[in-house]
Amino acid sequence: MGRFIKNAGPKTASHAFALPIGTSSIGPDSPVVGQTRWNTTTSRFEYYSTGNVWQATAHEGTVNIIKDSFSGNTVATQFTMSKSYSSGSEANVLVFVGQVYQNPGIAYTFNGTTTITFTSAPATGTNNILLLHNFSSTAAI
Repeated sequence: MGRFIKNAGPKTASHAFALPIGTSSIGPDSPVVGQTRWNTTTSRFEYYSTGNVWQATAHEGTVNIIKDSFSGNTVATQFTMSKSYSSGSEANVLVFVGQVYQNPGIAYTFNGTTTITFTSAPATGTNNILLLHNFSSTAAI
């Protein structure tokens, strides 16, 4: 028989509930997608996700958005960013060439390093390539 919580909602603002806690190496024997806990090793909330992994949730607050700027030329199709991204994570970076948003995965790709590769060389100009990224960071400032 299942367990029931009497008066499940907090009665006043002075009440709270405690999440299960554990270290990175010790957790539930058979975790289920959607479970939530406090990781005492990382000092972060985390949830069990599809793919059989624990994912850290973002702290409340803001993150540092990273801005990389490059000058295009008629030859170069690769540029070095300040952070690496794996293939398939192109949508995590906003890319503009000459103030025009570029289609992720079509106009540019990543290969697991700090290299961004464009399908065609951006036009010559001063700082006409702008990359905004680090949106998926879970480290609040």
